Amino acid sequence: MKNKFSQIQKQYRFDEKNNAYLIEVSLDDYDDVYDEWDPAPFKKRFIQAEFDDFILSSAEDIPLKYNINVVLYLPESKKDGNKEAAVEAAYRNYYSYEIVKVAKNIAKLSKKTLSNFLLSMGFLSIGYFFQFGNSVILDVLQEGIFIGGWVFLWEFFTDIITTRRELLAENKLYKRIYHSELRYIYI
Repeated sequence: MKNKFSQIQKQYRFDEKNNAYLIEVSLDDYDDVYDEWDPAPFKKRFIQAEFDDFILSSAEDIPLKYNINVVLYLPESKKDGNKEAAVEAAYRNYYSYEIVKVAKNIAKLSKKTLSNFLLSMGFLSIGYFFQFGNSVILDVLQEGIFIGGWVFLWEFFTDIITTRRELLAENKLYKRIYHSELRYIYI
């Protein structure tokens, strides 16, 4: 663990004043942040995939006990307050959209988990409480119902233990990025 932390200290600068690690991105222009295929106005444009991947992977590297600040380095000649505001709005818009998407996935997962549980209990109840007879076909049918019940129960536990935890971690990550400070430094 100490080795991993020392690697993080080498990779990211620390701002002691704000108790935050800096995710630093060098840009040639404000447009480098935006997805070039998105024709929407600046405030509504999507963030470029490479920019998003870099921010996400960097935020995942930095321990949760520290804040993060995203620092965008741009040439002094490109300084434009309106474009700064547009990038800020697009950044907040994009990550708020991602938070909403994850929240929808959590809601869908809750419904799926409940249906898996109910189907599991239904199949297992049918398998245990009803005897189908003594023919081979009916025995195979009863075994199939048992297997289906156990499969749905397995899915129920997988959704609760693994998938839900992953979605909650993703939600926390997006909220952390959304609430991070966005700074501009001109060089």
